[in-house]
Amino acid sequence: MFEKYSSPHHGVGTIVDVSIDVSNGLIKRTFQPGSLTVGNKVHEYNHDQVKGFFDNELKWLETLKSKWIPETVEVGDNFIVQKYYGPCLLDFKPNKEFLKYVPDIVEQVIEMYKFFKSHNVFKRNGSLSNLTHNNGQLIAFDFKWAKVRPDGLDMEIKSYKEWLNKIDPSLTGKLMQMID
Repeated sequence: MFEKYSSPHHGVGTIVDVSIDVSNGLIKRTFQPGSLTVGNKVHEYNHDQVKGFFDNELKWLETLKSKWIPETVEVGDNFIVQKYYGPCLLDFKPNKEFLKYVPDIVEQVIEMYKFFKSHNVFKRNGSLSNLTHNNGQLIAFDFKWAKVRPDGLDMEIKSYKEWLNKIDPSLTGKLMQMID
């Protein structure tokens, strides 16, 4: 049974309504105008904008299908159901407890971003709230903001400096070296 998810973290959730079925390990992300996001805010994007985000999400989920992306279970007119692996890394941030589950996380982030580069994409939203793990395997989700390289460079760099550096400060420089 799906239950509405609200994040305890400030500043997350800009567009998507999220529900989780913990017992079946599923997460449903619904894209619709005026929906209540995980940040408990009603977004103000119009139908065409929301449809664009949804289409972009689907494009990248298909293009990037791999060990790095949650398995897609079902797609509807305005929703995507994927495997739910557990809480996002932001839930583990205060003490970097995510290191217990993904001890080689720095190496995995580098490998993941090499994979993204090989598919010519800037994810542009590497927030810890958009990362989880599955038995030690790092998993990235939320590709609605992704763009074909080199478009979106400013947001990609911001992602390295403001979000991914919270995993380890060395990541910013390592990821910047892969920009070219």
